[in-house]
Amino acid sequence: MAGMKKNIWLLYWVLVVVTMGLFILFGHNFYHSNLQKYQDKQLLQLELFAASVDSLFKSQESLLEVVGHQLVEQNDFTRTAAMQVRPLLDNLMRIHPIIAGFGLANPNGDFIAVSSNVDLARAENLIANPATKIGFTEALNSNRMVLGHTYYFDAIDSLVIPIRKSIRNQRGEVEAVMTAGLKVESTLVFRNNIHANPYNIVSLIREDLYRTFVSADASLINRYDAPIDDHRYKEVIAAAASQLSLSEPELKASQKAVTVTTNGPQVSYLMTVKYLSDYKVWAVSATEMHFIRQQFYSQLGFYLLIFTILQLAFYGLVRSIANNEQQTIERLNKQATHDTLTGLPNRLYLRNNVNSWLKNKTSPFSLLFIDMDNFKSVNDTHGHDFGDQVLKQITQRLASFNNDQRLLVREASDEFILLVKESDPALLKSLATTMIAKMAEPYVINDVQFLLSCSVGIAVYPTHGNDLDALLRAADISMYRAKQERNSFNIFTTEMQEQHLYKTKVEQRLRFAIEQQKLFMVYQPQVDMAGKLHGVEALVRWQDEELGFVPPDLFIPVAESSGLMVKLGKFIIERSVSDIATYVLPQRQDLNLSINISVKQFIQQDFAEHLLTTIDTARLDRKRITLEITENLFIEDLEQFKPICNEMNHQGLKISLDDFGTGYSSLSMLKDLPIDELKIDKSFVDHIENDAKSFNMVKNIIAIGKNFGMAVLAEGVETELQANKLAECGCDLLQGYYYAKPLNVEQLQSYLDEQTEK
Repeated sequence: MAGMKKNIWLLYWVLVVVTMGLFILFGHNFYHSNLQKYQDKQLLQLELFAASVDSLFKSQESLLEVVGHQLVEQNDFTRTAAMQVRPLLDNLMRIHPIIAGFGLANPNGDFIAVSSNVDLARAENLIANPATKIGFTEALNSNRMVLGHTYYFDAIDSLVIPIRKSIRNQRGEVEAVMTAGLKVESTLVFRNNIHANPYNIVSLIREDLYRTFVSADASLINRYDAPIDDHRYKEVIAAAASQLSLSEPELKASQKAVTVTTNGPQVSYLMTVKYLSDYKVWAVSATEMHFIRQQFYSQLGFYLLIFTILQLAFYGLVRSIANNEQQTIERLNKQATHDTLTGLPNRLYLRNNVNSWLKNKTSPFSLLFIDMDNFKSVNDTHGHDFGDQVLKQITQRLASFNNDQRLLVREASDEFILLVKESDPALLKSLATTMIAKMAEPYVINDVQFLLSCSVGIAVYPTHGNDLDALLRAADISMYRAKQERNSFNIFTTEMQEQHLYKTKVEQRLRFAIEQQKLFMVYQPQVDMAGKLHGVEALVRWQDEELGFVPPDLFIPVAESSGLMVKLGKFIIERSVSDIATYVLPQRQDLNLSINISVKQFIQQDFAEHLLTTIDTARLDRKRITLEITENLFIEDLEQFKPICNEMNHQGLKISLDDFGTGYSSLSMLKDLPIDELKIDKSFVDHIENDAKSFNMVKNIIAIGKNFGMAVLAEGVETELQANKLAECGCDLLQGYYYAKPLNVEQLQSYLDEQTEK
């Protein structure tokens, strides 16, 4: 889960980097798109301007051509004639208000006719005047109209562009030069408003690098007085020519508009240039790159704001997902590491966090393994919902022993673990004693009051183990030792460990012995009050190659706790029935056989079928078979075992209630079950000689059996006095070493022979 959260943030940062990369790419493309937009607009602007200029100049050139030829054809250039043509020229000025004045000069540069606004007498020779000499000379040598230097004319308060056109005869000889002045601000083409914005400049530049016209926000009158920077001019023209892979003459001849970017010392421009070859001027539109970038940044800022908002929204979404994921992880982690019923940490939590307890061996602690005694009966009797309520109360009581320095864990159904930072035996004993007393207080659930007890096993770190598994094993061993006494506690000892290891060894060897049928049966005779043989009780024995003789009171509990009892029970039934059928039946067909049956064996689905099949196959009389069952079996679940007992009785087998009086004897149980025999436990028989209470107890048991019509058998009879006392009480059958020890098959045959001879 933590990895998942990490992956979410990794994905987020990957997407952030990718989107930032895409935004940068977008910005790059948007910048070039924006630049291209300005290039396209500027190109269109310049093409329109160049076309307008060309059209204007051509119209003025035609006007000069016509007027000049008309004047030359008069062939009269006297002062009188000059005065006579003034009305014509003045009329043309009224028709063409953009004209500042007309003049006709001979090839020597002298004016021979002028409009009325020009004083002919004061007009300077055009060749003699340095300001007009170059332009006039160029006009003499050109077939096209020639532009002069733009200047400011005070008389009309306007910038004027001089224009000159040579007037030639049919032989191509120059007869005169027609001159005029264009008022810049009177033309639509040359008004100071054709630039697109305050950062755009539109201009006409002559080949001598003087400006013919400039359209800009700033006052540029003084810019007509000096040429532009030669280095800048060459740089721009070279860049334009290079872009088309042309030389400068080829670029001029092509008359193509070209856009380039120039980097000046202070200002950089986006420049579009086009050469008007007829009039030898460059049409130029220049926009400051700072303005273009500013417009780009302004628009990009809007997109950046949107991008930032989206990124913040995406971050918020991912953070929300991550937080929800973290909450889910924490919730799932708590579900995985905490018990849902009690809210306590569970075994997984303990295993994940126990290292904080184990890391310092100089700080010992103790592990208390707490198991509720006979809790299963609560669930079986009242149901699991009821049992859950009980567990909650148990948890509340155990929680009173928990604090910040301790850890309370629910290990399993009715098993709990408490880690405490104490190792002193006296303190542990005090804690366990207090805990056991607390757990033994009455429980009340749904107005039902009952008592429970617990068993506590204690292991100390690092004395009893260096890791959790070792401590749990030690505490478990000591807890099961405490469980033998119930409602008690035990601190682990090495002796317990040795006993546990021995028990484990017994279990391993017993499993092998059952599989290999290494066990054998002995039979202890049961006699009537006259000493006559009535039957035998089949008893299993085990002589192991490694362990030697293992007493049944040791290996039978091991078989029950390890799940081997069912197999062992089948072996006992099959071997005892086989022995009796093979070795005894030929001698005594009326001999009764008693077989001990365990609880786990009794509840097996195939128990009855297996038992009856085994008996019938050996051809034993079912009425001669007695099943010895302890009364504790019925206390487990009377309603479950009652039908099985009835079925056994119906099939002809007898039921003997073994060890009667040692458990929770109930007269109603004797009434409800088909019991044929009561068996008095040896613990009562041992003391009937000198203990009046034991004698009275035996006498009462025998009386109960008689009242219910049952036979009564006393086991553990070892003396003649005991036999006499039992006879005095009216006991029916006796069993014990006073009559015979448990016998193997050969010894039993000899015993039968002796009985026959009597």
